[in-house]
Amino acid sequence: MNASSIGNGPASIRSINVGANLLSEWTSNQIRFRSEANRYALGIGICLLALAVGIPTIAKARTAHESQIKQHQVALAELKGHLDQANAAKTAVEPKIATTELIAQTSSYFNRLLGELYAVLESGKSGIAFSSAKIEVRAAEILITCRADAESYESAATFAETAGQTPNKVSTLSSTRPSELLSPIGISFEYLKRVPVQ
Repeated sequence: MNASSIGNGPASIRSINVGANLLSEWTSNQIRFRSEANRYALGIGICLLALAVGIPTIAKARTAHESQIKQHQVALAELKGHLDQANAAKTAVEPKIATTELIAQTSSYFNRLLGELYAVLESGKSGIAFSSAKIEVRAAEILITCRADAESYESAATFAETAGQTPNKVSTLSSTRPSELLSPIGISFEYLKRVPVQ
């Protein structure tokens, strides 16, 4: 047993190896750095792989989208062409439609005029001889004038009453004078009938 004169044992000397501590810390730092670098490299690799797969997919989708846009543009141009043709056909047909409507309206007015004139002439079947008849349209009314001879004034009055059987009309005898064309008591007269155009 080692002991000093005063009874204490020998002092133990501890040595600190600084180089070993630095090496150990450097080694652990290197391991940590390599681990971080490997993790970042793996992340970058995954990103690059995703880009390598995604870019062609995006490019294909873009190409398909551009192709669809071109197809829609072609279809739109065709529709515009059809619309222009339809408008041109409509423009070409509109005058024909207007002409057809005008002809129908004119035919209706003409038939109305003939009907009114025929009604007047048909009223003079008995004891009346017409020398002239005229029909006109003035200021939204039909104007019928006749010159005729009658066997008697009564025949002329009966004719005027029968010929005037149209609603909202004016029917009158005018310019009566004796005429022996049909009988010794006969007269010559002018007849006027006004009928509003409806």
